[in-house]
Amino acid sequence: VTDLDGPFHAILQANKLGAIIVVHAHGDNMDAILKYVPELNNVIGTTQSMPLKNVYNFGGFTDGDRCVFLAKALGATKIKLVGFDYDDESVTPRKRKKLAWAKRLIEIALSEDQC
Repeated sequence: VTDLDGPFHAILQANKLGAIIVVHAHGDNMDAILKYVPELNNVIGTTQSMPLKNVYNFGGFTDGDRCVFLAKALGATKIKLVGFDYDDESVTPRKRKKLAWAKRLIEIALSEDQC
């Protein structure tokens, strides 16, 4: 799950090894989508707004919590987040706020009420 702001070579390599790439579209990444998506196979498009015929809204805000909502929507019975540090002190204040929202959303997604 990506909005294409990470290292594209890693995304492309994972895709070449068979990974399905879930690309999240938002107003700030349309240039990246137009540039990189044509290089990918097995792509699922997501959005935070009204879904389209072939673009889905599974829920979530950041790549990490969006991945949890996607896994839940697809029926996952076990979810393990690797490398997702809510308390990373080395990030910008803006990123720290995003991580706080991600933590809240993941807690909601994984709560007993939502299962």
